[in-house]
Amino acid sequence: MQTLLAFILTIGLMFNTLFGLIGQKYDVYENIRYGQAERDLVTVYVPRNAEGRDYNACILFIHGGSLTGGEKEDMAVHCKKLAMKGYVTATMSYSLLSNETFGEVTVYTMLDEITMCIGAIKEFSDEKDLNITKLATSGYSAGGHISMLYSYSRPGESPIELAFTANRVGPSDMTAAAWGESAYSLTSRLSGVRITPEMRENGEADRLSKEISPVYYVNETTMPSIFAYAGNDPIVTKGNREAMEKVFGEVFGKNGNNYDYVFYPLSGHGLLLDPVSEEIYYNTLYSYCETYFGY
Repeated sequence: MQTLLAFILTIGLMFNTLFGLIGQKYDVYENIRYGQAERDLVTVYVPRNAEGRDYNACILFIHGGSLTGGEKEDMAVHCKKLAMKGYVTATMSYSLLSNETFGEVTVYTMLDEITMCIGAIKEFSDEKDLNITKLATSGYSAGGHISMLYSYSRPGESPIELAFTANRVGPSDMTAAAWGESAYSLTSRLSGVRITPEMRENGEADRLSKEISPVYYVNETTMPSIFAYAGNDPIVTKGNREAMEKVFGEVFGKNGNNYDYVFYPLSGHGLLLDPVSEEIYYNTLYSYCETYFGY
């Protein structure tokens, strides 16, 4: 009964979102190239009142797909929703992992591409006289992983100042503590390094796993963060949400004001069965925009 009620509420929320997007008040600039790789493209949504502001902020959405698939258009609904609120938004595609490109395309490639993409957004801002002075990263699933990893490990490389990060069901801990034995194959795929028994024995494999784990970069200087996880996620293990909740609680206090954790108790990986949690998530996101963007 509870699941049925949640489903009905979710459908209602989807219709509210759909009707809220009718009569768009933004312009779309599609497939702006930011790098030389085939998938190095970004689409930008610009509210029509943005040109009248002294400055603007941008939210960069990064799609999921296990770093092996997905398209930037998957995040279009989120871009439109925030553009309707008056924020410049963008969604990027990026190079993907595959057996054919093992060792050539890695998670580090994707982090470099985020820097290039933000650089292209800055150039676009200058060209359109938008004066984008702050940016937030946001990602879903695998996109949440690289969004967090970039924001926590490379904030100083961003061509636009990073204000906060907001991510949904993103893997945060790639070590065996969260993934068990599969951590080593995941680490190998993402890092482009073939993990040997010797590397597992001497600790090098664990070092590599931590190097690509956002949670191990969290410290007292970490930017404000929103993270959302599901109670019945069959893909991203509960160790990932537990690791984030634990480290942010230790660094900033259990009720610290530098982060917000939104839990979707009934949902799976798609976050579809908790409309109340979804409303809380978006209200929190709007609040972060107002606080850290300044409007």
